[in-house]
Amino acid sequence: MLSMFGMKKTLKQWLTLLAICIAGGVIFKVAYMRDVFYVPMREAFGVTDTQLGWMMTAFAITQFIAYLPGGWITDIVPVKILVPLSLITTGLCGLWMASFPDFKIVLLIQAIMGITITLLFWEAMIKGTRMIGTHEEQGRLFGLLEGGRGLFSTLISFAALAIFGQFLDAKMGLRTTMIFYGLILCALGVLTFFLIEKNETEGELHPMEALKGMVQVAKLPKVWLAGAIIFFGYSFYNGLGYLTPYLTDEYGMSVNLGAALSIVRTYLIAFLAAPVGGIIADKMGSRISYLKVAFVIGSILTALYLIIPSGSSIVIVVAVMLILAVVIMTIRGIYYSTTSEIGIPLALSGAAAGILSLVGNTPDLFIFTLYGSFIDQFPGAQGYKYIFIVMIVFAVLGLVSCLLLSHIVKKEQSSGKASSITIGQDK
Repeated sequence: MLSMFGMKKTLKQWLTLLAICIAGGVIFKVAYMRDVFYVPMREAFGVTDTQLGWMMTAFAITQFIAYLPGGWITDIVPVKILVPLSLITTGLCGLWMASFPDFKIVLLIQAIMGITITLLFWEAMIKGTRMIGTHEEQGRLFGLLEGGRGLFSTLISFAALAIFGQFLDAKMGLRTTMIFYGLILCALGVLTFFLIEKNETEGELHPMEALKGMVQVAKLPKVWLAGAIIFFGYSFYNGLGYLTPYLTDEYGMSVNLGAALSIVRTYLIAFLAAPVGGIIADKMGSRISYLKVAFVIGSILTALYLIIPSGSSIVIVVAVMLILAVVIMTIRGIYYSTTSEIGIPLALSGAAAGILSLVGNTPDLFIFTLYGSFIDQFPGAQGYKYIFIVMIVFAVLGLVSCLLLSHIVKKEQSSGKASSITIGQDK
C-alpha cells in the first residue's frame, strides 16, 4: 500500500488515477485545436472565421446530446473499456483530420469527437475517479483529477507547440501536430487499458436496470441541485477569463504579461489549488460545506473589483485576481465530487454524472456571449463591472444551491433514509 495525500492506495489504484488524469488532460486537444492554432487552421483548411466557429458548434451539439446516454452507458460498460475506446477513436479522428479533408468532413469529424469524448469518456472519467476511493476521500480524488488534468494538458500543449515550431510551413506543422495528437491518444488508449483497474461493482447492471436507475436518479431533486452547483460554479469560473483583458484594457498591462498571468491562473493555480481544496473539503467532512465557504469567499473577492478605485496599484488588482483564482479552482476541482455525499450508489454514479454534466455544462451555450456582450455594449470599465456583478450573482446562487442541498442531505440523514434508489445499491 502506498500512502499519499492522506490516502492509502495500492500501486494499481494510483496508476488508475494517473491514467485517468492523463487521459482527461489530453483527449480534448484535437477537438479544441482552433483555440491554440486558430490562424494556421483557418489557412490550412481554407475556411472563414464563421466556419471555424461552426466546427465548435458541431462538436458542442453532439456533446450536449451525449451527456445523458453517456451516463447510462457508463453504468453498463466498465470504465476500463470505455476510457481506452474513447481515446483510440478520438485519436483516429485526429489522424483523419490531419489529411485536411473537405470542410463538410471536418464538421463530421468534430461531431464524431463530440460522441467519442462525451458519450464514451466524460462520465467514465468521473465514475472512474469516484471508484478509486471511499466516501471520505472524494474531495482529494477529484481535486487531484482536476489538478492532474491541468498539468498534463499543459505539458502536452507545450510539446505540441514545440513540434509545430519545427516547421517553416505552417500547414505541414499543423498536420504533424495533428498526427502527434492522434498517435498519443491511440497509445494512451492501449496504455490505459492495462493501467485502469476494473471495479467489482461494474458490469453488474442489465441495460434496462441501468435505464430504470437513471430514471430514479433523475427524479431526485438533490441530483438537480448538485447539477445547479456545477452550473453556477462553472459560470462563475468562466468569468475569470475576462480578468486578463480587464487588466490589459483598464490598467495598461502588456499583452505578454497578461498571457503569462493567464497561464499561471489557468494551469499552475489549478494544479496546486484543486488538490488542496479537496484535502480541506475532506477534512471538513463535507464537500458541500466547503463549497458554501468557497462561494462566499469568491463572491467577496469579486466584489472587491467593484470598490477598488480605478487609480489603484495594479499589484493589488493582480493579487486579488490570483487569490480569487485559487478559490474558484478549488470549487471547480470538487464540484463533481458530491454524488457520494448525496447518497447515489456507485453502480449508478454514471447516471448521476450524466445529469450533473448536462446541467453543469449548459453555460457553454450562452455564458461567453453574455459576458462578451457586456464589454461590447458598455465600453471601458463599466462593461467589466457588469461581468463582475453577474459573477457575484452566480456565486450567490451557487451558495443557495449548496444550502438547499445540504438541508436535503441532513434531513435524509436524520430520518435514516439516505436514498430512495432501489436499483444498483452498493453492497
